[in-house]
Amino acid sequence: MSSSRQSMLTSWLASNSFDKDSISVLSADASFRQYYRATKSNISYAVMDCPPEKENLESFLLITEKLKNAKLNVPEIFEVDREKGFLIMTDLGDNLYSKKLNDETVYCLYTDALEAIVKMQTKVDCSELDDFDKYYEEENNLFTDWFLKKHLKTELDATLEKEITLEFNKINSIIKSIPKTFVHRDYHSRNLLITDTNNPGIIDYQDAVIGPVTYDLVSLLKDCYVSWNDRMKSSTINNISDFRYWFEITGLQRHIKAIGIFSRLNYRDNKNSYLKDIPRTYTYIKKVLNKYEELSGLNKIFSDLEVNNKINT
Repeated sequence: MSSSRQSMLTSWLASNSFDKDSISVLSADASFRQYYRATKSNISYAVMDCPPEKENLESFLLITEKLKNAKLNVPEIFEVDREKGFLIMTDLGDNLYSKKLNDETVYCLYTDALEAIVKMQTKVDCSELDDFDKYYEEENNLFTDWFLKKHLKTELDATLEKEITLEFNKINSIIKSIPKTFVHRDYHSRNLLITDTNNPGIIDYQDAVIGPVTYDLVSLLKDCYVSWNDRMKSSTINNISDFRYWFEITGLQRHIKAIGIFSRLNYRDNKNSYLKDIPRTYTYIKKVLNKYEELSGLNKIFSDLEVNNKINT
């Protein structure tokens, strides 16, 4: 945050009777948003800094209301300054799923998280939400431009780049045929908080769309930030061939996007901590590419480009 914007936020909080000395950094995420913690009357609140020229605050407000109406555990919003891009809301704490997940807690925590997905898919009003179909090409380009070209320094001629695009379009076509529902779009262990009631607390949902029924499930169970063995995953998902196929193809697209974003965060935003998550995420991709014959074209391209070797060197 620039010093001028920080001063603006401090003044705004003071005008809302917050103790200026209580303001501390809560977290920064993979966008331009930043989060702070501030105290008023001995009660802690979360504060969002959402620069209007870079982030869409209205989307956050809209989705918050939709999730709240569906009885999901999201922050209550107390004060908003739309012009400045500041917001005061409930402090859900620091008890992230990612900090507490282990072999003993996983089933209990994931049961709650899965029940929340069902509630999102059956109770949330999907009106006014974008259709995810229009974003796939843009997300694929992140992988090509920021990971292959920028991170791996791969030289792609026009013919090869067209071949990659055609392979990505095959994946997109499959995903577009999957039944659609409300999609949080970033439903994983760093966006879920353990709470005493109505667990989990859910955050970072402002990019929600209407999309494949498998998307949030794959975000949770094939988390880019944590690994589980295949036995755990297969016992969690109903062993239905069509659904399993949708699940794995959706995961493939999501992980392709994620690697592109991780690369962009490093080179554009100077957030290099995400690079360490690329090898795990690419492992998910490789497993799916090896499994299905219709993905052999993309598998061969990545093998010829020695993507796996370059990631792990």
